[in-house]
Amino acid sequence: MNNTEKDKIAKSIKDARIRKGYSQQQLADLTQLNLRSVQRIEKAEVLPRAYNLNLLAKHLDLDMEVLEGPKNNVQAMQFAIPKQADISSKKTGKMILSITLGLLIIFLSAAFLAQASKFPETSFELFLFLAFIIAVNGLIFWRIWGN
Repeated sequence: MNNTEKDKIAKSIKDARIRKGYSQQQLADLTQLNLRSVQRIEKAEVLPRAYNLNLLAKHLDLDMEVLEGPKNNVQAMQFAIPKQADISSKKTGKMILSITLGLLIIFLSAAFLAQASKFPETSFELFLFLAFIIAVNGLIFWRIWGN
């Protein structure tokens, strides 16, 4: 989408808001967007997502076709929604990576303990070592699944 279309959408939203007598804060409250988002949309700094654009159009009594422009530009306005298969394959990949790294860390830890003749000397050292391994696993899983 080029800047002139983004400017057109911003102007339409701002004009409709003023016509309705809403402040930016009132519009933000009605649409459950934050005030800064409404400000950035009206200044054409950002292009609202399709969902937010629908909310704004609904509360400002705007026709979506006016905001979207000609039908050939509708696709440019829409954001790609991941298909269920894409989401499922990403989860599968994360699961495989998590299991592989978890097993790798367990086996490397066991190999370290097997070769160390003097480690661990006490149960306390063993529990500290296991706590460290669990923490490393947790950080790795958090990094994998947190994104």
